[in-house]
Amino acid sequence: MTVALVLAAQPDAGLRGQLAALGVRRVDAAERAGPGLLTVAAAARAAGERVLICVGDDSLPEEVLARLLGAGRTAAFTGTGTGTRTGNGAGTGTGNRNGSQAPETQAAHRAAYSGGGALVVYPSDLPALEDAAESLARRRAAPAELRILLGELSERGVGIRVLDAGPEGDGVVARWIVGPVARDVARWAAGRQLAPAALLGISLGLALLAATWFSEPATRAQVLASAALLVSFTVALAAVQLTVAERPGPAVGWLAAAGGMLTEFAVYAALAVSSGQATQNDPIGLDGIFGGSLRNTFVATWGGGGQVGVWRLAVAVILLFGARRLAEECYEAVARASGKILPRPPRRLAGQVITLPAGERVAVIAVTAICFGPRLTFLVLLAWGAVAAGYILASQIAGAVKLAAAGKLERARGVLPAYRGDGPIAYRIGGVVQGQLPPLPPLLVGLLVTCDLAFLGVADLSGLLIFGPVLAMLLAALGARHPHDGRLDWLVPSLLLTGEGVFLTGLGFARHVWLPVIFALLAAVVLRHADLAYRARAGWGIPDDKYGLGWDGRILLAGFAAVLGIVPFAYAVLAVWLWLLAVWDFLGGWLNATD
Repeated sequence: MTVALVLAAQPDAGLRGQLAALGVRRVDAAERAGPGLLTVAAAARAAGERVLICVGDDSLPEEVLARLLGAGRTAAFTGTGTGTRTGNGAGTGTGNRNGSQAPETQAAHRAAYSGGGALVVYPSDLPALEDAAESLARRRAAPAELRILLGELSERGVGIRVLDAGPEGDGVVARWIVGPVARDVARWAAGRQLAPAALLGISLGLALLAATWFSEPATRAQVLASAALLVSFTVALAAVQLTVAERPGPAVGWLAAAGGMLTEFAVYAALAVSSGQATQNDPIGLDGIFGGSLRNTFVATWGGGGQVGVWRLAVAVILLFGARRLAEECYEAVARASGKILPRPPRRLAGQVITLPAGERVAVIAVTAICFGPRLTFLVLLAWGAVAAGYILASQIAGAVKLAAAGKLERARGVLPAYRGDGPIAYRIGGVVQGQLPPLPPLLVGLLVTCDLAFLGVADLSGLLIFGPVLAMLLAALGARHPHDGRLDWLVPSLLLTGEGVFLTGLGFARHVWLPVIFALLAAVVLRHADLAYRARAGWGIPDDKYGLGWDGRILLAGFAAVLGIVPFAYAVLAVWLWLLAVWDFLGGWLNATD
């Protein structure tokens, strides 16, 4: 059972009925200032069961209340994570032709809900709630905001799952293994007034240290690397805990996402490097404690033999997780713009594990790298990642079909084009058909042709024939100016990333580009697509990525380089440019953008 408190000057009459229908035993109302907080403290002291606190004069959607009561742990809905901010464009070439996203697109990106928030506190955390409420009542005469109360709870080591935030706390590793330590780290950092960005910087530094050790095939080095990677993840999770009390700006959100991606890029590259240091008597990439037991199995040759096969698997991993991340971002953007407050479906712990969240990826890397070597690490990540992607996409497709059946996708018109990553060429090609051609059919045709040619062998395409897959992919440019309001159009940006990645990977391996350069280029491409998606989510989307060349410009450049016989040089230059652009955009755009 549950006891509910409504902190509001004039509580909504319908809220009591909602709570009663959801099985709440008792509903009381109180002021939001000092006396009301004392009421919260008294309820926490006497309840002995879950306490639900609703803040604000408005009623809460039943979807939110049901999700909170079914969270299985202390959780909150702040009502601010459902929308985005608007402001000046971030980074080079952002915004529309005049430097900012179109007003109608900004409107579609805004919050689907702007009412109050709610917090459910489980019995084990009630003593902390009592102490926090009493402390706030003594110190504050002004009405209490939900985030202030969340901050007080966080400082007391309470782990809070914010429903309208990201999935950083999902999974067994994040919740049960790392979570308790991360809460202590967050409390320590809060006492020393360390900002979330500082913890994210520390986390990235530890990840780079872990990557240095992962580059050595020795078991001792792998154990040290795994420990450093686990500490890095713990510190990153602590940074997320610090953001509970105050909604982070777009720059902090992008720093957290980019830091997580850079961590994985560095670790994957280091593992691939370690495969080149194996002895001649061992299969390359199977040099762990028990790696020798897999010598005569398919694991030793899957993806290609030798070090080339290991690098090919590493590239496949970053493309898989990059495309999955982009698909999730696009679906959630469409769902929010369509009026869905919580676009992510509720998942129990087993469902969270299936999605292979960051904590589970850390565990997979640590166990497989030590025991079997990097080749099996990448194979497990690919196999589990493919299952996770299918599981997530199935739920998202079902959600999109429901939104389309309800006629709500019309509200999301114009949201997705900024997620595509088009360059100036694709943007102008799209203008030829004036947005009348749906984006998915030509993209699927181009993707099918490109993947077929890549798997059959780009090395066999000589001269101008190399432009076959390029021209096939450029068919997708015809849909660049379409409003992308179809039930599956949110898949377009991730499919564009997939097509670009498959072509660049196939061409790079076929033309014997240095393996780390291929990886660096593909990692930069994935990061660029994610950067553009985060700008679009913040309301700073751009119609064409003229500085990053767009997916179209990059594959055209690679095609011309193949004709001229300078693919290794072109890949190196393009990789360096995209990485410099990522740094420049963050320092010169994200940090200076108006919140």
